[in-house]
Amino acid sequence: MRRELRVLGATIHGFAQACLDLDVVPGLKGKAAAESGAFYRVADIAAEGWYPFERFREVERMVARGYDNAGPIFERVGIEMMIAWYESGAGKEHVARGVDFLRFHAGELGYASVVRGPEELTGSFRLTMLHETARVALVHSTTPFNKDFERGLIIGGMSGPRDLELVDVDNHPDAQFYRIEF
Repeated sequence: MRRELRVLGATIHGFAQACLDLDVVPGLKGKAAAESGAFYRVADIAAEGWYPFERFREVERMVARGYDNAGPIFERVGIEMMIAWYESGAGKEHVARGVDFLRFHAGELGYASVVRGPEELTGSFRLTMLHETARVALVHSTTPFNKDFERGLIIGGMSGPRDLELVDVDNHPDAQFYRIEF
């Protein structure tokens, strides 16, 4: 196998479906969205297959083209994608409480299960500190994913079980560190 970054097809599907559900692809609605642009190629992707990361980037670029500031859009897509994963996918099997999402996503069943390749390309998503009593956590992320999207994944993943009243994720001033309050 070539030394390249690959992503699980389910990740591409989840991203594309969240974009369509939120109607965030300018000029595309319903069936037209599914039949045009990068979305027609999404239909050819098997959820259990592995694809070059560039396929994910194609859909991401399609969304970004329609906005001067796509950051809030990517964050919302990440939130919706993870809430759908929790409610309709495997989320309930792995995550009983919002804070469990951090442990899951930082482990082999989370991030490491949807991206393949050498670590210099895949990067990592590591839970570096969790203090449940103080309701704060710190995650170090060197993944190739858009950081606004990734922030949304954390918010949505922790919000899915609906046991937390607040999930606040900040990655400023260092984009590789997410400070999470819950």
